Amino acid sequence: MAYRKDWGQPQIGGQGFVGTRKAIGRRINVLAADVNGAGNIIGVFSLPAGFLVDGILAAFTDMDTGGAPTLSFSVGDAASAFRYLNADTSARAGGTVTALAATGLLYKNPTETEIQVQVSGVAQVGAAGTIDLYLFGTLQN
Repeated sequence: MAYRKDWGQPQIGGQGFVGTRKAIGRRINVLAADVNGAGNIIGVFSLPAGFLVDGILAAFTDMDTGGAPTLSFSVGDAASAFRYLNADTSARAGGTVTALAATGLLYKNPTETEIQVQVSGVAQVGAAGTIDLYLFGTLQN
């Protein structure tokens, strides 16, 4: 299992008004090496303490070019690798996900939390690609 940090943006600064809905996320560059190892993790951005998650948008490019693709991704944190997305297969041919896992709906992050993308199912034939990943929610007191 390999870990690679891919934080390509400045992290979130001032949070504005408490209770104002926010989208936190970015485009993630995924290497072919990332999708060829079960359990590989990419640290992608952080959520502030008190952030209550109520939605997700994840758009994947095709990162498994095999004839019978097997790639799947999960999105979570160090405490729960599957908190927001559990073994989604959209990256097998490219696609978009807007359904948040039940474990992530209205989950309030107790501390500043690194969001991680994990390879749940290894690619048959891995290819580099991107994931546009955004978590939506509000900052709570």
